[in-house]
Amino acid sequence: MRTPDRIVIVDSNPASSADFRAALETQPDLTLAAAVTCASCSFAAVSQQKPDLVVISLSMPGHRILELVKDLLVLHADLKILIVTGNDAELEAGRVLRAGAHGCVLSSSSSATKLEAVRQILAGHHSFRPEPAHRTPAVSGLSPLDWVHATVAL
Repeated sequence: MRTPDRIVIVDSNPASSADFRAALETQPDLTLAAAVTCASCSFAAVSQQKPDLVVISLSMPGHRILELVKDLLVLHADLKILIVTGNDAELEAGRVLRAGAHGCVLSSSSSATKLEAVRQILAGHHSFRPEPAHRTPAVSGLSPLDWVHATVAL
């Protein structure tokens, strides 16, 4: 049997991620390695737990979260990162990709949607849930980074 992928959750409000954490703990292929409530704690959690993926709330106070993403990736280049945001993912996609994260999901999304995003990222893909609404057929075949460049040019 394959070793479960390890996940670290970084969220200043544990209640907001409680449903997702509970759903994560029922998955045989995923395991919650740590849950921390401050951005600075994420460095120690990632170094100690060596997760495959970090789920970070974009609304964390006291730290520029997209800078945190960049810093974590400098220290752990193979780390995969999923951002959870209360804002429209359509507006966040470009910022998240430029920071180096692999996806973005709305905090209001179901646990099943968040788990699907986690699995897609762990499989080596980018994941934006929901997909940006204005994505046109002309750019739908592009990679997420190319798509960001194409939509900026529109």
